[in-house]
Parts: sequence; C-alpha cells; structure tokens
Amino acid sequence: MHSLSHLANLAVSLFLAAGAVHAQSCSGQLITDPTSAKFLTGDTPFTATQADMNCYSWQMFLSLNWPVDPGWPATPAKAGEPDRTATIADFGLPGQGGQAMAGGTVWQSFMAAPEVFKAGAATPTDWGVVPPPPSSCTSANGTLGTGGSGRVLTATSKSAVHPMHRFNLGTGTLSTVSDEILEATGGWLTDQSGNLVFFERLMGKAEYDYITGKKLYDAANQMAVATNANGTTPEGLSLPKGKPAGSGVQSQEELGAFELKAAWRNLGADTELYDRYLTSTAYLVAPDGTCSETVVGLVGLHIIHKTASMPNLIWSTFEQVDNVPGNGTPPAGYSFNNPQSSDTPNVMPKCGQTCDYSKPIQVTRQVPISSGLNATNSEVQKLFATSTGGKSVFQYYQLVNVLWDGAAAPPSPEPGANAVVPLNYGTFQSEANAPVANTTMETYAQLFTPGLGPSCNACHQSATIAGSKTLASDFSFLFGTASSSQPVTGVTISREFSE
Repeated sequence: MHSLSHLANLAVSLFLAAGAVHAQSCSGQLITDPTSAKFLTGDTPFTATQADMNCYSWQMFLSLNWPVDPGWPATPAKAGEPDRTATIADFGLPGQGGQAMAGGTVWQSFMAAPEVFKAGAATPTDWGVVPPPPSSCTSANGTLGTGGSGRVLTATSKSAVHPMHRFNLGTGTLSTVSDEILEATGGWLTDQSGNLVFFERLMGKAEYDYITGKKLYDAANQMAVATNANGTTPEGLSLPKGKPAGSGVQSQEELGAFELKAAWRNLGADTELYDRYLTSTAYLVAPDGTCSETVVGLVGLHIIHKTASMPNLIWSTFEQVDNVPGNGTPPAGYSFNNPQSSDTPNVMPKCGQTCDYSKPIQVTRQVPISSGLNATNSEVQKLFATSTGGKSVFQYYQLVNVLWDGAAAPPSPEPGANAVVPLNYGTFQSEANAPVANTTMETYAQLFTPGLGPSCNACHQSATIAGSKTLASDFSFLFGTASSSQPVTGVTISREFSE
C-alpha cells in the first residue's frame, strides 16, 4: 500500500513538473547559449501551441540577431554562423561613440535576394561574399567598402522588381517597381523626418543552396523543376524543410529555408536614436540614382521559416516599439505617426507630375497587439535588458504576431509537381486569431483579406514561379523575380528582367 502511494505521489509530482515546464514563461524557455543544439534550430523545440509558437518566434529573433561569427566576411563560409563565444550579455549592444553597431548579426550575413536572382539569370554571388557597392556610391563619398554590417539598399535595382506589384515609381500608376522602397502592395513609406524607408530581402543558406544547386535563378529551370519535366523532381518546386534539433549543433542545411524581409529607417546623424535600434552603416541609392552613406535603424522584420512540423512555414513579424502609438510616447516621438497630424492614416501615396518621397506618411496600427502577447513581449524585453545591464537595443523590439499551422497535411511528395496556386494545405492560426500585419511593410494592407482571410498566407498562397500565373513557388515571392538566359516555351518574361 505504501509502495502504491509512493508511486502515485511520484506520478503526480512528475505530472506537475511537466505542467510547470509547459506553463513556463517564454523568457524562461528561451535558449541563450549559442553552443546549444536548440539555439539556432531547424524546427521548434517547444510545444505546438500559440503561446509556444510566439516563444519560438522570439527564439528565432534571438538566434538570428545574435552576433555573426567574427570570421565573416573575411571568410565567406562563416556567413549565417553565430558567434559561439558570445554570451547573452553581448546581445544587441549599441555602437560606441555615436557609431553604428559593429560586426553585424547572423541574418545580416544571409544572402540578399538580388544577388541570387540577377538580370539575365546571371550566376549568383557566392555564399557569404559581400559584393562591392555600386560605382555611383564609390565615386561619391562612400567609405563602407565590403566590411561587416555595411549594406547597399537601392531604389533602382531591376533585379528586385516583382511583376505582381506593378506599381510605377515615376507615375504612381500600376506598372513595374523596385521592391527596395515599396511595400508588398505597392506604395512607399516615408517617416516623420521626411526620409524614405528602404527594404531588403534575404535568404538562409539551405534555401540559397537549393536555388543555386537546381539553378532556379533561371526561370527556364524553375519551369522544368515545377513541372518535373525531366522526371527527377516529383516534389515540384519545394523549399527545404528544417529538421528538429539533435544532440549537436545543426549544419545550415539542416536548418531549412529561411526568408527575411527587413525595413530600415534612415537615422542619419540623430545619434541619440542609435541606442534604441539595430543599426547598420548603409549606402542608400535613391529613386533618382543618387547615392548617400548613412546610418540606418531596423524598424520592421519578417521571419519566415519552413520546418518539418510546419511545412507551409511559420510567419513571424517584429517591429521597433517607437513606430506608432501603442507603447507610450517614445523619447524622440513616433517614427511614423504625428499625433497632431490631420492626415488620414494608412493612405497609400500616389504621384502627380512628380513623386514627393519626402512627405511623411501618417501611420497607425489597425489591429492592436493582444494583451497576452504584450505580456510575453514585456518579459522577453526585460530579459534582454537585465542580461546586458540595460544596454541591449533589442529591448526596444516587439513581436507583433505569428501565423502558423497546427495541423498541416501537405501532399506527398510535397508540394508536388505541377502544383498550382492558391497553394493551401493547412489551417492557419494567429494570436487572438487577428490579422498578421507589420505597420512598416503592410502599412496599406493591415486588414488584407483576399481568399482565406487576413493572413500572410492569404497573399503568399498565390506566389508563382517566374513567368507563370498558375504554377506555385512554395509560398515564396522571390522566385518571381527571376529572369531567363533562354526562351521558355509558353512563357513571356518581362523585359525588365532581361535588361
């Protein structure tokens, strides 16, 4: 009897202990040791609940914003590798003496999409290699060279044009446009200081290797792979899935496909702002082609990740807390909102005879961040602050929402040859079942609801390969930016891509 009682008590203790782990706060679950197998991982180490998907999003934010291996960029192979010697006390420390942050983060060493999908289907830049800046920048007063966190953000790159957007910079009419200053639905964003926001899109190594290995930077090869033309790709165009962590640090191939989109604000000489932003030195190539060297601050970040448990991806979006009202009044005011403005908020700008890129856009958040997610954000922000003596810039970032699929049922092989849009094989959910939108990247479409309702997938389910209106590209819009070095039967490639 005593033995049975002991076993029963032990069982209850184990149950309660398991429950305590499950109910543990997000900040208590985050892996901050970069030598852990679960630090930067190919799939979530947490449970399949909304709360834990929110926490996994913070885990991805933490590991991808970790300092990159200091051997990069001198050693290109170090791109995408975190500095395993750094500690949480080093996380997000601002630059010194009024300078931008040094070195860069893991995701900043990922490959920029225009370096993969080049005009004329030219050979992509090698992984980890930082290309030289445009001649218009080096012939000006530029000094960035190819070092560390320096970025080149351009408003005129034709390899960054996506035909779906069809919005003309010069006239404000539906035509063609550079994604580098335009949002997903067209239109640019200007902050309250009168400066354009610039965007960039990047991919991790598993996706880079998949694209370059199958030469999917050429539209003709996309067509062959998507249709299984040679009988070797029954899965069609299918991004690599990340694997659950094992006992050791995973290779980048095991991490699966990562795509990121970042929104940068020009901070210029406002050095008092640098302690609240992930900062980087950058060349900004304006719509008129002029180039300037400046310091930019991250205002928005999308992270999408394909994993074994979420083969139609997990979609997470973050913002800097000073963007719009909702977190108290920031010390220097809101980046994209003027409380005294009489302008109607969230109205897409258009052009008359010329485009006025300097007029601030009044922005508000149309879907409030839930109280539960605000609580999670607060505890994670506190972790970053206390671990760094109050210095980490990442205490000023917040998770806006997460879209994920708790019951994926992908086709096998997945997504399958000749898969057509809309590509949809799961039931998506988000925190509070709210629309998932970033005020800096979906400013004018925060309640976007075509087809499946308000979600990232509502748009991305229609992503196609280059030159096709029907063949799916596994939720990624990057493939639609490819051109071709040869004619593609039945497909017309935009001349923008062949120049």
